[in-house]
Amino acid sequence: MTRNATAGEPRRLAMAYTRSIFKNKLEEQLGGALGEFYKAECAKANGLTKWVDHWANEANRLLSYLATQVYFHPIRGFKDRRKALAEAIAELRDVDSSYRTYAMNMVVKDYAIKKLKHAVPAEASDRFYALVEEHIRSAEQIPPLEDE
Repeated sequence: MTRNATAGEPRRLAMAYTRSIFKNKLEEQLGGALGEFYKAECAKANGLTKWVDHWANEANRLLSYLATQVYFHPIRGFKDRRKALAEAIAELRDVDSSYRTYAMNMVVKDYAIKKLKHAVPAEASDRFYALVEEHIRSAEQIPPLEDE
């Protein structure tokens, strides 16, 4: 331990995520949020309303958890959280069709319908990743304080 290290530093580093674990945690939360977001978008596109708020709220809850608990968890062996996040997003984009299929199947099942009139809208992924960015920026931003 160096002179500048605090007493809790060794324990904090022992619990810190490596880069691969960090990316896996990001992908878990992002994937869950993406599935919920796509279900809400698919239901809206098909004029179904019962579960839309629930799914949208769940997507936001998962993104809030990602931005506060996962993104800022102690890390070791790397420094660029943004780069790891970008890589996790790229990996999700590569399997986007799987998330769309899952969401559409769940909407069919949850609403007990035989067919959907519309798929998940094509622009839904852009809206989702803009929402991810909004949550991350909000978590990174230091709020202004009143003068004391």
